[in-house]
Amino acid sequence: MNKVPRSLSSLSLAALVAIAMLLQPACLEAQTARTAKADAQIAQRPLPQESEKDRMNAWTVGLAGGLLEGAPIRLAAEMARVVDDGAELHLLPIVTRGATDNLNALLYLRGVDTAIINSDALDEYKLQVPQIQSRIAYLLNLFPSELHIFVRPEITSLQDLAGKKVNFNTQGTAAAPIPDR
Repeated sequence: MNKVPRSLSSLSLAALVAIAMLLQPACLEAQTARTAKADAQIAQRPLPQESEKDRMNAWTVGLAGGLLEGAPIRLAAEMARVVDDGAELHLLPIVTRGATDNLNALLYLRGVDTAIINSDALDEYKLQVPQIQSRIAYLLNLFPSELHIFVRPEITSLQDLAGKKVNFNTQGTAAAPIPDR
């Protein structure tokens, strides 16, 4: 291997530094000129009336649908698929703590614009919050709630369940009792 004497490599390094220092103001001038030109072009372009984020959010509707295993969230997902109109309308189904809690989501959660609510939950709120009708608007009746009762073979009528403990499903679902508030 050929070794360059240390004094020669130091001299080369000093020369490179000197050349770089001489070129730096020229590069800085060129860069400043390019930046000024780009700034002038940006200033000439009209500013958009609204940002893309604002445009997308203007027609996005949040729909509280309930628990993943429930029928209301499935209905919300189907509604989102059907009414999707690209930039003109975007429906976002939102998973919540359950159909009976969707009214809380509608009243208090950011991003929830509409909700699927069971009529019995709405009736309960009317008792607890008399002015609730001034805070929400009823749009339409979607579907009647069904009641399915699964029992052991020895139970043959609803009268046979009188006085017995029964399970009403997962807390927050339509079949669960409304918790005391």
